[in-house]
Amino acid sequence: MVPTKGIPVQTVQPPGVQLQGIQKYFPANGVHALDNTDFDLRKAEIHALLGENGAGKSTLMHIMAGYMPPTAGRILVDMQERHFASPANALALGIGMVPQHPRLSPGFKVWEACILGTDPWFLHPRKARNQVRSLSERWGFELPLEGDTGDLTVSQRQKTAVLALLLRQARYLIFDEPTAVLTPRETEGLFALFTLLKKEGTGLVLISHKLEETMAIADRVTVLRKGKTQASQSAGSLRNETLQALMFGIGRNKPHRPVKDRALGADSFLNRYVPPRKGIAAEPLLVVQGLSVEVPGRPFIRRIDAALFPGTILGIAGVRDSGLETLELALSGFLRPSGGTIRLQGRELAGKGIPAFREAGGAYLGADRTGSALAPHLPLQDSIIIHAHRRSRRGVWGTWGIMEQGFLDSWAARIMSEAQVAGSFKTRADAFSGGMLQRILLARELAEKTSLLILAEPGWGLDRKNRERLTAELRRYVKPGRGVLLFSTDVEELITLSDTILVLRNGEFSAPITLDPRQKGSLSMDVYKTRISQAMVGGIPEDSVHEAV
Repeated sequence: MVPTKGIPVQTVQPPGVQLQGIQKYFPANGVHALDNTDFDLRKAEIHALLGENGAGKSTLMHIMAGYMPPTAGRILVDMQERHFASPANALALGIGMVPQHPRLSPGFKVWEACILGTDPWFLHPRKARNQVRSLSERWGFELPLEGDTGDLTVSQRQKTAVLALLLRQARYLIFDEPTAVLTPRETEGLFALFTLLKKEGTGLVLISHKLEETMAIADRVTVLRKGKTQASQSAGSLRNETLQALMFGIGRNKPHRPVKDRALGADSFLNRYVPPRKGIAAEPLLVVQGLSVEVPGRPFIRRIDAALFPGTILGIAGVRDSGLETLELALSGFLRPSGGTIRLQGRELAGKGIPAFREAGGAYLGADRTGSALAPHLPLQDSIIIHAHRRSRRGVWGTWGIMEQGFLDSWAARIMSEAQVAGSFKTRADAFSGGMLQRILLARELAEKTSLLILAEPGWGLDRKNRERLTAELRRYVKPGRGVLLFSTDVEELITLSDTILVLRNGEFSAPITLDPRQKGSLSMDVYKTRISQAMVGGIPEDSVHEAV
């Protein structure tokens, strides 16, 4: 084809890596994470991969980097089909992944950590050290190469991981939420590195929930939703409303009111939190005021305020890396706040630890089911009785710490019955499905004599019938004057369960969104989803949207 005279011809770089019709099914929990998903990465581009939590972004990139095989589909590198049995296979073809929290081997110097796994270099340590130093200086990493890996900041660990991949001549780099725990200055430094890598011909994938900064640097955008590719186009062709519609499945023509993304003032925040129904006590059950949490390696919480009234469910929306887990752990006593107060039924809990939280009437079920919530390799009973075992120490023998086995057995049987799960509580926990374990853990926490229940992602693994049952259980729980603080990335779940919703983004809360139980139909659901999702992702400034190079 001969170009028209005077009109410049734009050439498009052919894809370096192509993922075609990728499917991923996890039989252990019955999750179909990817459904005929497509993605491609070109050389010398920054490609943003976006989608709400659970859309399949990380799963897709783990397949591209060789950490797991696809159930079906093809991977092409430089137009040739490839099969990866391990990350080493992908790296041999130039594909490397930098996780959000790179794990570096302790006890090594930084330059040594960069060359681990490259056996021939250990025969020439001076040559290896010089090569690492030369490449580090070329990219302006400013890393303490002679220092210990255990002394590095999160930003320095990321740069070390990138340096190790560049030493292995990686041509395609994947970054999973790289800025979630970085300061604004560190983010600027990382993005400057991205620009340099792009100029050198490197293709970069950026997974992020921070849309403003992502759209400001990306050339192309691919959006996933529920494991399917919704769109793949230049960043300059996407506007805020279109992006939200693609990410959250919201009708583009639905009317909505914008939600201002701002923190609440500490001096007057209680005026914004009014009981949603008549007959509810005016005195809050839980009051959080000026709370800040600054823990290295975790997203910060910045002087937030909130109030939970008896008989109500307060939903906290956001993505996991916006600080949800940080806040959960601080409120339940696992993390020590750097400032502010937490009062449950008038008792100050900030910085007093988990026992104080439990003694004040609090219960917490986190999102990490197989980590902190239960012991997967032990009999299920061990996880069921975690809070009840002290009550089994009765009589003289109980003073010596000896537990009454009959009580423990009956307690475990009761929890299994209330969860409607068949099977023996003597069986290992990991022999049960994810949905069964979720029902058991919820029943375990609901059985305790508490006034406040903090739940994270309570609907994970539950089918429609059990989600409806969960809604009824939580309403019965709060009716006598108790409260539920519900953390979730599932907007529909929050709208269904909550009386009021706050959106946590960049460590701060949006203005409260009060839900009318009479207006939770399909149209109103879309309106609420639009408002909440807009507060979750923020607006995209017009000057940050640009045409792809």
